[in-house]
Amino acid sequence: MGIYYKYHEHYSQSILIRKFVGQINVDDVINSWEFLLDSEMINDNMVGIISDLSNCELEIDLDSFHKLTSYLRDNKRLVKIKQAVVSDDPKTVVFPTLGEQNERDLKIKPFSTESAAVNWIINS
Repeated sequence: MGIYYKYHEHYSQSILIRKFVGQINVDDVINSWEFLLDSEMINDNMVGIISDLSNCELEIDLDSFHKLTSYLRDNKRLVKIKQAVVSDDPKTVVFPTLGEQNERDLKIKPFSTESAAVNWIINS
């Protein structure tokens, strides 16, 4: 398991990218959010976070998905940020799709490319 962080090359003040590699579970995702908050990588200028799940095996089920969405809803800083999820694996895309449809107070949306995710974050 690995999680790599970088600011977007053209929108370094407003978009952060997380790349997940290997087997990832809900606790890894929550710990990643905690790291970003504790290290102040998420600041007031941050508009969106892109979570790239293209190179990971997401080990999540409906119960752990609800754990994650509860965590996100409970954090006022994260509720304000657009959360784009990049993946082309149907088993992975189902969860951000559920988030988009069922968690209206969160700004979650799935994408198949990073450029589409950036476009949504910047232009909507």
